[in-house]
Amino acid sequence: MDKDRQQLVLFSSLAFYAIHWQAFTYLCRHYLVQGAILAPPAPSLPSVHRQLGWLDQQEAIKAGIEVRLMPDGKNLSQRLWLSRQLHALLPDAIWVQEEPTDSFLLQILLQYGLRSRPRIVTAVCENIFPPGPAWKQAMRRLLWRRLDGLLGVAAASIEGIRAAGMPGHVPAFTLVAGALPPPEQVAPIALPFARQDGDFVIGFVGRICEEKGWKVLLAALERLPLSFKCLMAGDGPQLNELSAWLSKSALGGRVFYLGLFPKEQLWGFYRVLDCLAVPSLTFPHWKEQFGGVLADGMAMGIPLVGSDSGAIPEVIGPAGLTVPENNPGALATALQRLYERPDLRASYAAAGRQRFAAEFDIPAYARKIAQALRLQLL
Repeated sequence: MDKDRQQLVLFSSLAFYAIHWQAFTYLCRHYLVQGAILAPPAPSLPSVHRQLGWLDQQEAIKAGIEVRLMPDGKNLSQRLWLSRQLHALLPDAIWVQEEPTDSFLLQILLQYGLRSRPRIVTAVCENIFPPGPAWKQAMRRLLWRRLDGLLGVAAASIEGIRAAGMPGHVPAFTLVAGALPPPEQVAPIALPFARQDGDFVIGFVGRICEEKGWKVLLAALERLPLSFKCLMAGDGPQLNELSAWLSKSALGGRVFYLGLFPKEQLWGFYRVLDCLAVPSLTFPHWKEQFGGVLADGMAMGIPLVGSDSGAIPEVIGPAGLTVPENNPGALATALQRLYERPDLRASYAAAGRQRFAAEFDIPAYARKIAQALRLQLL
């Protein structure tokens, strides 16, 4: 390794998720680091997440990044493997793309508990952390003191982990989340209806489940004129319920479920929209953590309408409207306002593109990680 370069390690079961992979390779190209990936076995991901892009491990190795794959096996053997890899690599900085409660992160913190190097930062995406047994809470609080930074996707995530006992002295960074940009040229998909002058097309992308609030969106659509249409893309456990909703007379010929799109085709879906709706709902066990489709909408210059669940208002910022969650009337009013104000749609579209470039594009995402790790530019 070049003596002027620091050894940067990414530890993550999601290391080959396209967004994290691209951010890591950006760091290796633009900062004084030599990169290595330590990758536990990947978790099972929902189909709507898997289709966002997953790099083949052999492709990663061919790219010149050192990749070390944790073997399948018992927990103890995996922990011994991790300890040996860290001893061999002698990292100067470790980016852990796992939650603060992850057992392997806690092992890393224990391994370096009495040393100031390497710098260690971890992601925080969840915003609700069950307390667990008292002994486990105490252990986490003690080990978390060694952290050098929290990479929170939003303020709600930082609030959630602080409530779970994260020490106040650990620095926190928010809106540390990445998204892939669209291609330079995006061809629109073929619409499943004959578009008329005055039609206003609303998009919904995501899991077809209760938490994502799709029923609230369709209830809002029932209150709006026939010129309002809705395209839905995604997958989930409530497809049968969705089919029942689509048979309603008030929604017939106005709502179209198009299935699950791979990412490269999803851009064409976005291309035909007049606005994108994210009407997520808060439950005791879940509230919106980030809403990756919001970043997609910004990148495509689509005005956004979101509920006030979790991180949505913070993520949308100046790129659209937010309304109280689980309120079809408020959502319908917001959609009607966008329909009547093309100048407002244009303003939100421009603000969204600027926000994407400044906050969520891969270079912006990587820069925030580098700031937390105090990496030096080439």
